[in-house]
Amino acid sequence: MTIPSLTSRRLILRLYRDLRRYGSQLQFTNQEYFLQRVRREFDQNRTLCDPKEIEFCYKRGKALLDQARVI
Repeated sequence: MTIPSLTSRRLILRLYRDLRRYGSQLQFTNQEYFLQRVRREFDQNRTLCDPKEIEFCYKRGKALLDQARVI
């Protein structure tokens, strides 16, 4: 699935919100660490311009959320 450039920002922001929501529901993991890690990853990838890199990071975050795994 390629991310269209016009909707990529919306999809990525939705993924960010979903990951934060998921992190706030964690019971057996340090929530604060998880949320900091999500924030750090998104901040580090904020300047990505290559569509393939953006798509890779998006898919990685989406897979993490879909599998309900901790970073």
